[in-house]
Amino acid sequence: MELNELPDLVDDEFTYPITAEAVIETIGDRTVDAPNGSDSEDLATILDRAGETTFETSDELITTIRGTVSDEYIGRKYYDDRGSNPPDGDDSQESSDSF
Repeated sequence: MELNELPDLVDDEFTYPITAEAVIETIGDRTVDAPNGSDSEDLATILDRAGETTFETSDELITTIRGTVSDEYIGRKYYDDRGSNPPDGDDSQESSDSF
């Protein structure tokens, strides 16, 4: 399953509030494919890493899952379409603009 398929799955599958334990018991074995096609994680692994216990809404569950997936699920690190990209490993937030 792709990450963008989660909203339909969790909306159809659960009533809220729901515990992470209940989510894991019901769909924890479902695999979420990483965009690069080489890696995937099951929902149990993702939710275990999140440490959440109860989700009040499907949006809260989806946000937690999306925020907890590993680096393989995100685009280029430090990408900024508003300017130049820093070299790998450079986390500086300095701006070269003068006012």
